[in-house]
Amino acid sequence: MISSSRLSSPLLLVLALASLQSAMADPVSDLAGFSSFKTVNVEKLAGGGVQVTRGPTMNFPRGLAVESCYIVRKPLAKTAELHSKWTPLRHPDLKVWLHGDLPAQPTPANFQKLRSAPANGSVKAFVAASQKAGAVQLSKAEAKTLQSVAADGGAPMPDSLAAFWSDVLTQRAQAFHSGGLSKLPAYESGGETIRPADEVARLLKEVPKMRGQFASLIEATPLGGGKGSLTPSSYWELFDVEGQAALNLAAVYSRQSADTHQSVDLSYYSTSGYYVHITLTQMWPVTVGGQESTLVWQGDLVSSGELGTLRGVERMGSSTAMMRETQKFISRFLADAAKSP
Repeated sequence: MISSSRLSSPLLLVLALASLQSAMADPVSDLAGFSSFKTVNVEKLAGGGVQVTRGPTMNFPRGLAVESCYIVRKPLAKTAELHSKWTPLRHPDLKVWLHGDLPAQPTPANFQKLRSAPANGSVKAFVAASQKAGAVQLSKAEAKTLQSVAADGGAPMPDSLAAFWSDVLTQRAQAFHSGGLSKLPAYESGGETIRPADEVARLLKEVPKMRGQFASLIEATPLGGGKGSLTPSSYWELFDVEGQAALNLAAVYSRQSADTHQSVDLSYYSTSGYYVHITLTQMWPVTVGGQESTLVWQGDLVSSGELGTLRGVERMGSSTAMMRETQKFISRFLADAAKSP
């Protein structure tokens, strides 16, 4: 580990960085071969920094990509474990209000936490949006059912509305688990019919190098079509999107060998904010100042109706905001990882 005593000696600092660069040569070359990072700022990464950049420019109007790179001062297996167990709930500034794991056969009981949603403006805005036609992303049948739901008072998330959303999330999660993306019902948004399978296919088409790097993993998941052969770790969340809470459903798939670890976190449904969100992650074992560590690359791909209406400076601003949020989440994870034994 590069300690403060070493930092006091310019010669030792140069030697330590040279050792680090040598140890990371192969992983960095691998990363450069498929990502937007042609160089990695070793000093910043070794000191806990996070490099974030825009991903490939997409011809898909609703698509946007952001890439990030950082080092975790833990061995590969431990870093993968920390990633799989970490949730943003302990950090209020990340504005994730609820998080719950899902079994292979989810039921409405798995969403009971909805009834304990916090009494804040974000949740109140979501309750209000749920009572407006077209304000949340639902199939025609789901929207029709919602019209008959009376939002009884007495709690931040009324029981009747919590029951409705529990049923919607259950049905969508069951459909996804049984047959993948193609089994999910479509919904109307912005005058278009949105099908998650199409959104995922369009995003992956725009990033051929990333898709090639993760080809074997993608083909073993619903991203490659069908149900996929790997068993996911599934979850749902209630989180904030520009002042209004939203619900999502997601599934994580991963593979690990002695030399690397790959995962894909697919958020295949959200009530607002985006249509699908894919997070590809690859990790490599490296040595930092004699300490077993892990180099991590992350690629976030998102499809959003709002992005389809942005051009020029506005679109640039949206990607900047996404980069800032990604960096914030990673920084909180790194802080938590550093405290882990």
